[in-house]
Amino acid sequence: MRDCLLVFLFMSVGIYSAAQQGINSDYYKYGASPSALPEYLLNATGDSPVYLGISDPDVDSATGIAQALKRAETLLYLSNSAKSRSLHDYYLGEEYSGSGGTFQSFIQLDRIDSVFIPFTVIDTFFTGFNEVLIRIKPEETLDDLISFSVGSSYDISYEKYRMEYEWGGAVEFEDQTDTRFCFFGVDSSANTLSVFRYSNQFDVSSTTNDVTTYLPTLRYNYVESQPGKQQYFRYGLWVHYIDKLISLIGEESRRANEQIRKTEENYGGNTQLNQGIAANNLSFVINKITLSEGEVDLDIEVEFLRVNQHADN
Repeated sequence: MRDCLLVFLFMSVGIYSAAQQGINSDYYKYGASPSALPEYLLNATGDSPVYLGISDPDVDSATGIAQALKRAETLLYLSNSAKSRSLHDYYLGEEYSGSGGTFQSFIQLDRIDSVFIPFTVIDTFFTGFNEVLIRIKPEETLDDLISFSVGSSYDISYEKYRMEYEWGGAVEFEDQTDTRFCFFGVDSSANTLSVFRYSNQFDVSSTTNDVTTYLPTLRYNYVESQPGKQQYFRYGLWVHYIDKLISLIGEESRRANEQIRKTEENYGGNTQLNQGIAANNLSFVINKITLSEGEVDLDIEVEFLRVNQHADN
């Protein structure tokens, strides 16, 4: 009994000390040891291009493998041919202490098709938080692949909406990222990941075949490329990886053919609206993925298959 009390007191003191030091208590869910990561995420090594799918954390191995594999497959199909649309608004005004503005942006990547690309699994990796990482590659070069499946199809959509508010030098933002994909046919499945963020507050839900799970508000710690250092990703790796990918492709699409419309419309007195619109058919290649200091760095190449002259094409 005395030993149990000592253990309880030791744990209580440890948690209290962590709180006093400003350490997030979720750090201790899995202990102080950070999870290992595959070498290709730490030092940008491995085969190129990279089609990587990552499951949610804290799922059983069978669910994680199926989820990671489908996510990798959707990236393979999107990277081969996707429609990109973006809309950016910028309101410039003087309603807040002499200057202020609201910036809105919307980016969408989607593909609806019945063309399937045969692929093989390169490797599978499990983190210490039950995340599954799966890399795949097409069985042949993409130029040689034409595989129509009668009675089977898929609908893939990656979207990101962001709004920033600025007044008096202060900036706040809200961010909504949704990834949805449905496979129809013999092996039908549907998956949605929704990420809502307001400043530093996160809310993440993951739905598979109408079963929704709300991811816990946890930071997960992983090793860094430098020995002895570690990094943190709230809600696991996939949320941050896919958010960065959508943002980068959206930026490239805007650079290709964004049309700026100065509407000359006034809102609330001195507030004026500018709009930027872009729509493209594109393919992309993810050459390298690097995780460092809690950030995702992607080396991507975007090829425009057709540049639309009007956003409604």
